[in-house]
This record gives sequence, structure tokens and C-alpha cells, in this order.
Amino acid sequence: MRRRTFFFSFYGTLLLSFTSALGINKPNSVLAIPTPQEAMKLYEQANQYIDQGNFSQALTTLKQALSQFQALGDQLSEAGILNDIGLVYRNQGQYETALEYGEKALKIRQNLNDQSGSAQSLTNIAQIYSVQGNYPQAIEFFETALKIVENLGETQSQGYILNNLGGVYQSLGQYQKAHSSFEKSLSIFQQLKQPWEEAILLNNIASNYVYQRQYEPAKPMFEKALAISQKLGDQQGIAQNLVNLAAVYDRLEQYPKALEFYQQGLELATQVGDLSLMGQALNNMGTVYRLQHQYESAINSYQKALEVRTQIGERLGITITLNNLGVAQFQSGKLPQATETLYTAIHQFETLRPGLNDENKIALFERFANTYSILQQVLISQNQIEKALEISERGRSRAFVELLAKNLDPEDIKKIDVTSPNINQIKQIAQEQQSTLVEYSIVVDEKGKNSELLIWVITPTGKIDFRSVDLTQFPKLGDNLLTFISQGNQDQRINNALTGIGTEVSNIPRQNISNKKLQDLYQIIIEPITDLLPKTPEEQVIFIPHQELLLVPFAALNDANGRYLIESHTIRMNPSIQALQLTRQYPTSQHSVKTALVVGNPKMPIDIQSLPATETEAKVIANLLKTQPLIGEKATETAVINLMKDAKLIHLATHGLFNDFTGSGLPGAIALSASNQADGLLTTAEIMNLKLNANLLVLSACNTASGKITSDGVLGLSRALITAGVKNLMVTLWSVDDQRTMELMQTFYQELQQNPDYAQALRQAMLQMIKTHPDPKNWGAFILIG
Repeated sequence: MRRRTFFFSFYGTLLLSFTSALGINKPNSVLAIPTPQEAMKLYEQANQYIDQGNFSQALTTLKQALSQFQALGDQLSEAGILNDIGLVYRNQGQYETALEYGEKALKIRQNLNDQSGSAQSLTNIAQIYSVQGNYPQAIEFFETALKIVENLGETQSQGYILNNLGGVYQSLGQYQKAHSSFEKSLSIFQQLKQPWEEAILLNNIASNYVYQRQYEPAKPMFEKALAISQKLGDQQGIAQNLVNLAAVYDRLEQYPKALEFYQQGLELATQVGDLSLMGQALNNMGTVYRLQHQYESAINSYQKALEVRTQIGERLGITITLNNLGVAQFQSGKLPQATETLYTAIHQFETLRPGLNDENKIALFERFANTYSILQQVLISQNQIEKALEISERGRSRAFVELLAKNLDPEDIKKIDVTSPNINQIKQIAQEQQSTLVEYSIVVDEKGKNSELLIWVITPTGKIDFRSVDLTQFPKLGDNLLTFISQGNQDQRINNALTGIGTEVSNIPRQNISNKKLQDLYQIIIEPITDLLPKTPEEQVIFIPHQELLLVPFAALNDANGRYLIESHTIRMNPSIQALQLTRQYPTSQHSVKTALVVGNPKMPIDIQSLPATETEAKVIANLLKTQPLIGEKATETAVINLMKDAKLIHLATHGLFNDFTGSGLPGAIALSASNQADGLLTTAEIMNLKLNANLLVLSACNTASGKITSDGVLGLSRALITAGVKNLMVTLWSVDDQRTMELMQTFYQELQQNPDYAQALRQAMLQMIKTHPDPKNWGAFILIG
């Protein structure tokens, strides 16, 4: 058996499984009844049954062959049969039984020091983990197997494993990594002239395109894969490609043709007994019915899909179908049923996250962020405003919160539940902060366009108010709010000159900032709640933005009279209410050393323009703080890191960079001077491994708040620094002018000497800039997070 199918959302990815190449060993005893030839004949018959899709008869025959090889004492072939029995059980959705046989085969092969066979068993076990949604184990087993076959020089085996690893990355929403693995695998099988495997890889690459809504390159690849499968008589491959082609027609809104192909694929999947593909087809047919407002047919189809996926334990598939069923129930007016279904979907999804690394948690969450958004709408439709706020919190910054918790002392962690806060805990956090919290949630439609803005205002007394804004009434906004302010310049692909790795980075070009745009944004995100905000400017407002609102310059938003928001309020930012609570728990003075670290104009490690004005800035600020700055060549990465660990106040005046220098999916780096010990690029990945104790870090550079926008916040320098232990962080939203920045910073530190409240000091510095340099380009880029 060479492979089975493995499905994700709407589109199927085919996994390549290793079948055993059985060797014939001589019997241990002349008294043995079976002969090697007889045992091999049974094995060959079993493979014929597998090719015909007759898995029941295949199992019976494989078990007969197993008994004969055991009687012959042929452990190598015994392990191969155990492996193949596991594959058949897996194809029938009996994963626990499949895992049991796979582990038996692995144990025998390891005892025999059969490296190639062990890699095969590791791969097949990893596939089961993958289907069950145990992605950390799947990745570990696939990577272990890949190392073995690379050392053995087994090119074909590398192709199998790379394909399967690509399937896991696709499941996690790591589409770039998935594409890379699939392409490498395709190249191998094309060189080996293996058309069956080539068809699988064409299918998988096309599926990956569809996930990213790239239908034009997907359709011909599916058609080519289908033609190869038909030529080979591969019934399972034909069924899978029919269902995947149907998904393309579905997305192109050619619904009759989509249903026709889904039905054909479903019938063929039923014939070959492929339960996973049946679940996929039924799920997708439900979506086609739902998009045509045939809600009863949709619900019926989803329920059938759920039965099949539950039967075989496909955790990811169960989550997807529960989400879709909840949407259909919501759209058909069945609000209580939709509520229950979507809560179940979220719980099911959250069981997939434990054990994943930070990058994979974020990528997987992006696939299901809309489930939380839909449930908020369902709850609000039933006037359950506070429960909707709980779900809003539950649907943001989860990976970030877990990273923050790691920085707390064990005793502090015991006092804080890192699960998402309930409404009473949210009220308590507002009271502890003595601030008004404003939480936003953006709702998108099925085409990915912003449709509604949900806003909760929580006062220090615990009172909660709710407002919503219909974003479809503002057509000039386009697809989203950031597109409006940046004129399509967000989500630029920045290619790293050192690694060639591209990173999606969102930022606001300085030249696009205008009072008119800032006034329009004020109308949408501030005006609906002006009556709920504090009446005196000294009372703090902590904004909890969502998605692209994370890059909105709240301080510079202005009303119809041209009055800036910072003139009326003291402002802070945070990606979530719970993150606000956790950073508050950070110790303020773990060390007796109370130095300030000031860095200016390092000697740039790569071909980047120097910043002479930052040297002046550093000297002025260091004088105010009564310390010596690190300037030029002295500001090495090694020296800065060593001093950062004990500094309570850190000021870095240098370049902030967009690139993903490490290929970790976490863009950003701080430019410092190079040395023999370090390259001078303090990357986001490196920052996250630091242990800092700073009460305040000012990153006085361009675009330091920029990064990749996700439901977990902005992935970039700001997230990394807070994760490392910084309690309060000042960063910039766009390119800042050197001279204006020095003026603002000088006023900020002078104010700080009079009042230790960072938010108040920044407000006073901005008010001074409004008097002398009123254009918000000169001062509005700075935001305080913490």
C-alpha cells in the first residue's frame, strides 16, 4: 500500500506511505509448514486487494501472510507485514489499531538495526499522529525519519517524507513551508519518473494554492493530477482529485459544477472505503449548499460529515465541520444551536495547540480565528455582550500570553490562570489598572473583507458598555482599515538579502499620513465611544486593538474640530487584556543594579545608512539620565546584550529592520555594531531568548512597531521585547525624522524626571510637539505598549 489520503479544510492533501519491500529469508526449521514462496504469494494477493480498494479482504490475507512469516522466523518480513496491516487499518480510519501495528513493526526493525525499515515505520506512525492532530509528535517522527534516509542516501524515501511533512505544515497554516516541502518532493519523483507519486504532489501543491485563494494556478494542476490518476487506474487518487477540483469550482462560485464533482468524488470514495475523503466531500457539499442559502441541506450534509470524521477521529476535520455547522445554524437563525456548536468547535480546536512551538501555534490559530469572530456575532445577536467579550479575549494573543507566563516566577504563575479570562477577571484587571479599557474586534465576511467593528469599553468600576460599527457603510475603506491609511502598502514582501527568505510585513508609509485620513479613522473607531471615555485627560485609556488596528496611531486621531485624541486622553496600548495583566506581574527590581543603557548610531553591520543624529540624541538623553552612552563601534551586539540584562531603562537609537534574518517566521532585528562574537543584528528570535528586567525600553528607530499582523498580535520586535521581560515599551509606527525624534525624546525624559508615569510623560512630550511641529508625521508614530 503506497499511500492514503489525508484531508484538511476544503482541500485534500495526499500522504505517501511506505509499503514494505519484503525479503525472503530461509525458514529456521525444515519442519516449517509454509514456504517462503507461499507466504510471498499471500502478500502479493493482499496488495492486489489493496489496489482494488478491497481493504477487508486485504486485511484477512495480510494476517494470513503474517502468521506464515512468523512461523518461518522471518522477522524482517514480519515487520513489513505488520507495517502494511497498520496502513490498511489507518486507511479505514482505525487509527489506534493502526498505531499499535506500526509500533510493533518499528520495535522489530530497531532491534534488527534495520535503519531503512525504521525510517519507514517512523514515517507511517507520524502520519497517524498527523491525522489525529498530534502535530508536535508528527513533526518529530517525520524529521527523525528524514535524517535517517538522508544518511542512507535513499532519495525516494526522502521524497515520501518531504511530502508528508509538507502536509503537516499545510495543516498548521504554514503554507510557505508546505510549498517548499512539496516542491522538493515533486522534483524527486519527477527525476525518478514515478507518475503515481507525481500526481499526488501536483494535487498537494494545488491544494496549497487553494488554501491561499490562488485558484488560477491550482485548477490546471488538479486537472493534470486527475489525468495521471485516471491513466494509472488509481481510484482513490481519482476520487481525491475530483473532490479537490470541485473545491476550485466552489470557490469560483460555479456551484452546480462543484456539486457534480463532489458527488462523483463522494461515490468513488464510498466505493473504495475512504472514510476521510467521504468526510471531506460531505463537509464541502454542505458549504456549497450554505452559500446558496439552502440551510437545511447544508446542516444535513455537515452532520453527516461530522459523523464520519468523528468515527475515524480526525480532530482537525471535526473542528472544521463544527465551525461550518455553527455558521449554517447562525445564518439560518438557530442561535442557541449555533452557540453550542461554535463553543464545541473552539474547544476542539484548542486541543490541537498543546506541544506546538510558538510559530506553529500562531499559524494554526490564523486558520480558526474566524470561529471566535463568528461566535462573538452569535452571542451579540442574543444580547450576551459580556460572553462575547470573553470570546474576543479568548481569540487573541494566546501564544503571546503563554510566552509571557514563562517569564513569571513559579509562585506568580500559580496565582494566575493563563487560560483566557472570564468576565469577572476582566473587570478585576480594569480595576487593578485604574484605567478604562477599550477592546476592539474586527469581523470579516466570507470574502475576507471587514464587515463590522465591535467595541467594548470597560471602566475601572467594572461597568461594561458595547458599541458596534457597520464598516460596509464606509466603502472608501476598501477591504480593511490599514489599506485605507497605507494605500495598499501593507503586507509588503520583504526579501532578506542574507537568507533569501521573504516575510509579510505590515507598515504605514510616513508620506501617507494625513489629518484627513486620521479624522476619518477617528469617526469610525473613536466617535462611537466618545461619551464612554474618561472626562479628564489624566485618566488613562488602554486601547486593546485587533488585527490591523494594532498599527493605528491612536494618539494622532483627530475629531471634526481637529483636536487630537492625545489632547483629551492619556493613552497606552496592549494586544490583549490578559497580556496587560501578565506584564503587570513582571518584577520591577530583581537586581540591585539600577543603570540606564543608552545606545546611539552603532557602526552598521550591513550596508545600511548611518544615523548621525541618533548619536546626538543618545548623548543628550544619557546626560539627562546621568550615564555614559554606547556610541558607534562601542555599541556592539555583545556589549549591548550584556548591559541590557540588568538595565532598568533602555534607550536604543538605531535602525530597526524588517527582515526575517533567521527564517523563523518572526521578522525584525535591531542594528548594532558587529564584533568577533556577534554579527551586529540582534534579531527577534534572539531577543525572545533574553531575560530582561527593564521597566521601560525605548526603541527610537523607524517602523519598530511594524511586523506581520496576526490574531496573536504584530509579530516583530515589539512582541519579542515584551516577551523577553520588558514591562513598558515605546516603539514607532512609521519612519521618523531624526531631528523631530530627538526633540520629542528630550522632552519625554525631562517630563519623566518630574513624573515617573511613562504614559503621562509621552503625552506631555506629544503636546509640546503639537505646539512646535503640529504635523502628526512628526510625533504621532510613537506608541506606548505595556
